[in-house]
Amino acid sequence: NDEDPLAEDEVRDYKGTCKDLKKLDLAGPVDLLQQKSLPFFVCRLVIDLIECGICEEGIFHSLKDVKSELTQILNEPDIFLKETNIGEMTMRFGSGKLFGRNDELSTLIQAALMTPFLAESNVSTVVLIGGDPEAGKSTLVHAIKEPICNHGWRFLSCKFDRLTENQPLSTISSTFNEFFQRFATILSEVEDGIRVDDAVSQYVRRTTSLIETHLSAPGIVFLSNLIPSFRSLFANVFQRVVVDNEDSDGDGEQRVSVEDEDSDFDDVQKETSHGSERHASFNSDDIGANNNDFVDDDSCDCLVSDTIKNRLHYLFQELTQAISSPDAPIMLFLDDLQWADKESLELLTSLIVDVDQLDAHQRCISFVVTYRSNEKDKNQSLVDCIESIERSNATQVTRMQLGGMDIEGTNAMIADALKLPIRLTRPLSVAVHQKTLGNPLFVKVFLTMLFEEHAISYSFKKKRWLWDMNIIHQRSMDRELAAILSEKLLSMSREVQETLTFVACFGMRIRKDVLSMASYDSEEASRILSCLKIAVKESILDEDDEYFSFPHDLIQQAAYERVHEKELRSYHFSIGLQILKKAIHTTRAEPLSLVAFIALEQIIMAKDMTVPDPKVRMSLALLFLRAGKHSIQVAAFPSALSYFERGLSFLGEDGWERNHELSLRLHESMCHACYLNALPDRVPAYTDMVISHADDFMDQVKCHHITMQTLASTGNFKNAFDKFFEVMKQLGEELSPNVDPSIIFPAMYATKNDLNKYSTEDLMNVPKMTDKKKQWAMTFMDSIIPCVFVISPLFLPTIANRMMSLSLRYGLTKESAFGLYSYCYCLGCMLQDIDEGYHWIKVTRLMLERFNATELCPKLKLVQYSFLIYMKEPLQSVTNVLFHCREDIMMVGDVEYAILSAHFHCQFAVLTGASLSNAEKECDSLSKEMVRLKQTQSILENASIHHMVLQLIGSDKDP
Repeated sequence: NDEDPLAEDEVRDYKGTCKDLKKLDLAGPVDLLQQKSLPFFVCRLVIDLIECGICEEGIFHSLKDVKSELTQILNEPDIFLKETNIGEMTMRFGSGKLFGRNDELSTLIQAALMTPFLAESNVSTVVLIGGDPEAGKSTLVHAIKEPICNHGWRFLSCKFDRLTENQPLSTISSTFNEFFQRFATILSEVEDGIRVDDAVSQYVRRTTSLIETHLSAPGIVFLSNLIPSFRSLFANVFQRVVVDNEDSDGDGEQRVSVEDEDSDFDDVQKETSHGSERHASFNSDDIGANNNDFVDDDSCDCLVSDTIKNRLHYLFQELTQAISSPDAPIMLFLDDLQWADKESLELLTSLIVDVDQLDAHQRCISFVVTYRSNEKDKNQSLVDCIESIERSNATQVTRMQLGGMDIEGTNAMIADALKLPIRLTRPLSVAVHQKTLGNPLFVKVFLTMLFEEHAISYSFKKKRWLWDMNIIHQRSMDRELAAILSEKLLSMSREVQETLTFVACFGMRIRKDVLSMASYDSEEASRILSCLKIAVKESILDEDDEYFSFPHDLIQQAAYERVHEKELRSYHFSIGLQILKKAIHTTRAEPLSLVAFIALEQIIMAKDMTVPDPKVRMSLALLFLRAGKHSIQVAAFPSALSYFERGLSFLGEDGWERNHELSLRLHESMCHACYLNALPDRVPAYTDMVISHADDFMDQVKCHHITMQTLASTGNFKNAFDKFFEVMKQLGEELSPNVDPSIIFPAMYATKNDLNKYSTEDLMNVPKMTDKKKQWAMTFMDSIIPCVFVISPLFLPTIANRMMSLSLRYGLTKESAFGLYSYCYCLGCMLQDIDEGYHWIKVTRLMLERFNATELCPKLKLVQYSFLIYMKEPLQSVTNVLFHCREDIMMVGDVEYAILSAHFHCQFAVLTGASLSNAEKECDSLSKEMVRLKQTQSILENASIHHMVLQLIGSDKDP
């Protein structure tokens, strides 16, 4: 052998010795050695060494072969050094074992080792692993989990699959929720006196403290919509929030309810079962929709989509900073990213590449991404995500392309399955590799077929597996794998088949507690569990403590597509209703559970399944309304649109007559969702529907507000202005577009005289506004202000005067704070009254705090300090406020104002004599942030400040 050459005389002597030993009367040498209590495979090794050159089957080609087999025996003592049940007749493929990927595993480890060092420069390691379907990408990454976790790492896995594409952010939500649920469990065990590892408890306590510091209470409350375990982990935060909310009035809330009548669902279930044996007794009471405690927020706000999304992205960046450090790095595994929804891809892209250049905090994360190469180009969002990652200066990217295993890897996998030394399985492996090209799943399927056809069988005489090479050479893998897997499923009992289809409706895996909730009763749950155990035994399913899961998505697809689409809809519908029956036991003031969302997604996948009972339809419509509003809160706007559309489908033709309030709220919400999803052409249809069914103008006003904002967002400012004037007239607050100074200045002085009658205390004691029309008038004026600056700046005093007039006469709203600010702005610019402007601008923040509108406070603080306050207070103190203001504004997602805050901070810092070297770094970082966040409106002003600083320090660098 070239690798291990022996001299010819040594070979001749070795073969001669073997022949001499063979001539001895050693009947049954293996049995004879075993009588000495030596393990079977050690005996087999000794005898094969003796017979080498005589028996071709077990021939050793080199001393390297001998060493490899000894290593194999030592590495697998449970197989090779202990007595095993020789009657074991089923091949067992090692779940999660890695074969033939040593180089790739080494690359992964190297990337992980670099992560703490790169974190010092705010750079994250990213490993992009493309490859063929079922090439073992997931197995490769999971192989690193135990080694790195033993060295202080935390491993988070996001597994996407085809059926979660319609559930934006659900996979990320589930992953982080489970991660923090373990935190809550650990803290609970510590409080109960249960022994917990000191290092673990310290990490949990330190991390939860950092999260509170990084996110603050509003950020934690916001993320709890996506990570429900925050509610138990940060119970103290939510107690404070509850107290704050109780202190504020509940004005503007509308209650939506469904008639309090029972509606038995047995008949509906029977009509929609289509061969499925599953039935559930269901009525509107089961999902709690008859209670009058569902509160639909009828506030005048129409949240801007970019603001919500930016807030979510920034908070996740802060969250990852809090949970990771060089002492406790994080590996975030993003598996099968080709199935990820657009919202998840946008969030993950932001998380990986949008490193805050102005934030001194460091994070320590390694991102590992797997995707199917043949699916990549079909998903433009995935292409954009990968390109952004590769272009970013905040990442060090390592690429891998996984194909099939080489022959040695295939041989190792087969030897492990047959529990044989690798030299004995080599001929079989060469043949199998030719048929399967080393694809791990193909290898498993092909070997299973050979076993079922008895081309591979267990020999009791030889105490090992044997195979027929002639049959194997004749067998082929020319059929589609999906067809082979379908045949495998069809060979199982009908009951097992139906159970696998039932499980496949959930995607790649199902939690055991959800499985129990989807079962009609304990008897059915027991039957389903028995069937799943059979599937696990046949390697169709995998099982761990929490989940049943399909090993590969092709198996899930085969189980899912086993029946016709009509019957699949019946499965989804029945599953969704059964889960809802058990999941909805909370009051409507509480958020829907993750399980409830799983149920609603099942009903969406049932598509056009009809529900005859009108009361059940109203109940489901109400739940979809709640689900859509929750989705808006977490920036899952396409999901919200889907929920509202499904809710509308349940209303039916008589929806307006049966429940006018619910129909109104759903159509309003559809207007809002179309606006947030940048679908302006769809807004008029739902607005017209509301107008045609509204009892009065106040039922229409919310849709008119959305229409005005839609026009403004598309640059149609003139039509937005026209809509504004039209609505204000309907609200009894007609305004003239005339900007004649002879009218404006007297009005300004009149407002000044009215305000001078109030002290700060008097103004803060003005009652809250209760007149609905005036509240909406305030909202419309506040919303039109950005348009005013664009097309008619001189109209601002008219807006400011009317907002202050309404506030003093009818009471305060949170919009009163911005009305007062607008008045102060006009006071300083037009009347040159800086002192009085400074006096009243300090009051605006108190107004917002009174209404608990904390999300607006950072923005207001910026305009306060960057306009009037810096003229009256020491510039150093103003600079310090602006430094912290940027981060506070980012917390609420207003990127434009956050950049403005940073810009003013840099400008004022230079003017106050700050360190020029620090000022230069800040200006440089700010320019990069402006480009990254696409907020370049002030980039030239920043460049001029940067250029001035560079000249002062004697640098010829061009900013």
